[in-house]
Amino acid sequence: MLASFILAFAGLTSARAINSTSAASSFTAALVRAPPANWSEPVLSRVYNGVNINATTELGVNYIGRAAKDGADLVLFPELWFPGYPRGNDDIWIEKWVDNYVDNSISVGDANWDKLVAAARLNSVYVGLAYSERVERVIYMAQALIDPEGEVIIHRHKLRPSGGERNIWSDGLTDGFKVVNTTYGRIGMLECWEHFHPAMTFPMQAQAEAIHLASWPYTPDYNEPAALAFEKAEINMAAASLYAVNSGAYVLVATVGRAAAFSPDGSELASISASIPGNVAPYLMVSLNTTGFNGLPEFNVNGEQSWGILKEIEEGWPAGVPKENGTFRNTVTNRF
Repeated sequence: MLASFILAFAGLTSARAINSTSAASSFTAALVRAPPANWSEPVLSRVYNGVNINATTELGVNYIGRAAKDGADLVLFPELWFPGYPRGNDDIWIEKWVDNYVDNSISVGDANWDKLVAAARLNSVYVGLAYSERVERVIYMAQALIDPEGEVIIHRHKLRPSGGERNIWSDGLTDGFKVVNTTYGRIGMLECWEHFHPAMTFPMQAQAEAIHLASWPYTPDYNEPAALAFEKAEINMAAASLYAVNSGAYVLVATVGRAAAFSPDGSELASISASIPGNVAPYLMVSLNTTGFNGLPEFNVNGEQSWGILKEIEEGWPAGVPKENGTFRNTVTNRF
């Protein structure tokens, strides 16, 4: 784990020690919580109907345009919304569906990618994509942040897909831990259970985000007895809240069902019930006053997430635990 930290931090030690500036005093985000095409409802339905990337892209373009007309400055999508998160992705699912899923994954520069980039540009909004990205017959759990001019300013792959996801999607690289200056302050992004793991959260929080974009695939309401442990709102919303506290950033959670937003103190700023159909409320609108984001530093060498603290973690490594890489962090590549 420490080796992953050091790789991620290698580029941070030479980061520009300047202040970022924000020209805007307010920011409104649309957190998509309606399902993609072919998705079965309710949120915890175990019925899988396959995916259709062309139909889902058209739906996404529609939501970007609608949200922009409603005043959104940014539109954020749930994890793997393009073409849709495959609930029940066990060995039987892989055998039956994986080739179809790979075929319905987006390749950077293909027709569906170009439509989504064009939607950001035509509507003059930031768009946070969360999608399955295909590179030949390998797929990655990907995120991208597109600016209002249609420029891709963040493009990353989930470092280690979670649990059974790692039998389908391949591992990303640490160079995807990137925070960028925008009109509304410094923005970064992670997805789902990356928010639980220091190898992912520490290098992001070291870069002083003002706004953090968090994508989960789907989330039911609290106290949902049918939810499996990894699906529970109690667990996943707690991770988002803790991330807000540790980073000092606003955390915006896009997820099919119960979308939410958290203040830097960890309190819930806004949410919407998963029981409300997606066609009734396709996104949760959240507005922030970004005046205070002017002049924020890009890092804090004296902070809890800093190079010095990283070295302290190494120095405090328990004597009885071997300093070995093990095999878990070996890069996994699945080719179909």
